[in-house]
Amino acid sequence: MPKKMGTNSKAEAARAKKAQTESEKKEKETREKEEKYWKEAEGSKPKAAKKREEEAEKKAEAAVRKAEIKRLAELEEKELEKAAKKPDKKANRVSIPVPKVTEAELQRRREEEQIQIAKKNEENKKKQNRMADEEEYEKMILVSNTNRDDSVIEARSVEDALARMTVADNLPADRHPEKRLKATFKAFEEAELPLLKAEKPGLTHTQYKDLIWKAWKKSPDNPLNQHYINIFIGVELKIQGKTNTKCMLLSDRTGHRPALSLYSLSSQGTQHC
Repeated sequence: MPKKMGTNSKAEAARAKKAQTESEKKEKETREKEEKYWKEAEGSKPKAAKKREEEAEKKAEAAVRKAEIKRLAELEEKELEKAAKKPDKKANRVSIPVPKVTEAELQRRREEEQIQIAKKNEENKKKQNRMADEEEYEKMILVSNTNRDDSVIEARSVEDALARMTVADNLPADRHPEKRLKATFKAFEEAELPLLKAEKPGLTHTQYKDLIWKAWKKSPDNPLNQHYINIFIGVELKIQGKTNTKCMLLSDRTGHRPALSLYSLSSQGTQHC
């Protein structure tokens, strides 16, 4: 059985081009005859009108030639690609369609990205607030604020101070509440953590710590939430005619009727006034 000869793409392209050329030639002859007929029917025209018509015809013919050349070039290129391409054994297999990404899908992805960014910013903001609260807490523990406020009574003598206040019985004074803060907070945290885990399961350890800290700031167990009145009496006295002494009156931790405790601060140490 003789082998089947493959088609010659160049020969086919040449034949197609020849047929197209002949067809264009016939169309041109027909068009020229029609134009000649109509020109004879219309009679003579002004030179300007004739010139415009000739230019329009030339442009139209140039456009036709350009389009035809382009079409033939594309046809030849496709034929060459088809001849050079090897047969693919997998061409007959059903290919899995690639899913197209729609505009709605892109919008959804953008919204999800915005949500993730907002969530991350919120977490960073909470973390910064928690760090600021902890720094504030440390300052409250380590620093005793002695600035002037409405609870401070100043006097130039003990008699003047006694005239401004009522002295209570000798109640024990809690002079260093800041020493109790860390231990009290630790006990509060240990008591609250299992309750929060039972009430709100599934949170992270950091979230539990944040909830405990917020509760601690409002808790009556926090010593800083108890009312203190610190009264400082500046007294200029002379002990044995030598030492300037300042006496300090400390309140009791109830904040109602402070007990009187006067101490002299001298170069020889702290003495009772």
